[in-house]
Amino acid sequence: MKYAAIIARFILLVFLQVLVFNRFLFLGYFNPYVYILFLIYLPTTIPRWGTLLWAFGLGLAVDLFENSAGLHAAASVFLAYLRPVFFGYLTRGTEQDRSAINFRKVAPFALGVYALSCIFIHHLLLFLLESFQWAEWKSIFKRTFFSTLFTFVFVLLFQLWNFRRNRTIP
Repeated sequence: MKYAAIIARFILLVFLQVLVFNRFLFLGYFNPYVYILFLIYLPTTIPRWGTLLWAFGLGLAVDLFENSAGLHAAASVFLAYLRPVFFGYLTRGTEQDRSAINFRKVAPFALGVYALSCIFIHHLLLFLLESFQWAEWKSIFKRTFFSTLFTFVFVLLFQLWNFRRNRTIP
């Protein structure tokens, strides 16, 4: 049952990204990439190699629809690889504590810092690989900043919706 929910979330976020959020182009080129919600909230009990495989599949699915030559796959795998580092924001405990994080019991501020860090790193690598020129560093950081901001707004809305939904369930 656990993997059925993960697969359903995977499919839902890919289709939402491709069919809805790719149509949101703020000021002509700032785009929220909400599909990384899948990686941010992927259960920590999944082994690291499994997380990397999920990330690759997620990025590859988005790449296939956007015809972006593996950019999303590379950024997603990089985020999945660094994800355990960002768990330090959520817990100051041992490695064993970090491997069993329950996102529903984490303080909202710590969860926000974790999500913002993940989004920023993903977007920075995505736009660096897309441009592949350091001469365009102003454009890269501008796109990273605004796309991170727009994506983070959607992540906050998701967290708020999830928080209210979990509070009403006895």
